[in-house]
Amino acid sequence: MFGLLDRKRTIVFEHWLAPILDFSSDAAAFYQSVEEELKSRQVPTMVSERVLYHDGGSLSQKREYLRFRRETLIFDILSAQFGTSWWFSCRSAVLPRRLRLWEVLVFVLLVGAFAGIYWQTFGILVGSVVMGSSLLMVLVMMVAGRSWNGMDDLLLRLPVLGAFYESIFRPESYYRDDARRMYVSIVDYVVREKVKEFAAAGGIETVSFSDVTDSAQLSSLIQRMQAVIANPSSAAKPSKRS
Repeated sequence: MFGLLDRKRTIVFEHWLAPILDFSSDAAAFYQSVEEELKSRQVPTMVSERVLYHDGGSLSQKREYLRFRRETLIFDILSAQFGTSWWFSCRSAVLPRRLRLWEVLVFVLLVGAFAGIYWQTFGILVGSVVMGSSLLMVLVMMVAGRSWNGMDDLLLRLPVLGAFYESIFRPESYYRDDARRMYVSIVDYVVREKVKEFAAAGGIETVSFSDVTDSAQLSSLIQRMQAVIANPSSAAKPSKRS
């Protein structure tokens, strides 16, 4: 069924760290500066927000991340203290569409319930016309969403309907692919430049960006340990670029 029922987890395709020893910065000011810079570049359909992640379990301390989202592509950015040092982190990831079987069943039941209400209120004939008109309106919205950025973003975020819209009414194109790559390139470039800027303000002339090579990211501890045991070289120092 178009692969809509596959349960997928977040896919991190790039992650880098910029650790700075014996350094301190202002996370709120950094987030604001990045937001203002990207806002000035007018990246289409991109939204920013602050998200909180637990350090560990549900009772552990929360950390505030800066998130940029465009369609299903996100950047989660962190600026935080680590003892007497400071680090900046940036993850670019895909949030795959999730559509579970129970959601499909609930959707079908809701459609059936609305049909029953229409039939009871207006009769079988008129109720069927009203129901058909409602479904036609939804269909028109999905067709219009392909060329209307605001509607496109709204439909993508809807549960159940968003998955059908993305799979059936939103075909891939060269432009969509190029636009995603431009979005990823611009955000990554701006975040790196802002890290250098804030480091320079604190007297640090050179910043090393360490690429994290473990693409699995939030896999289980057992899986991570098995990978290290099977391939000890994976625990070596990540490559660096400035």
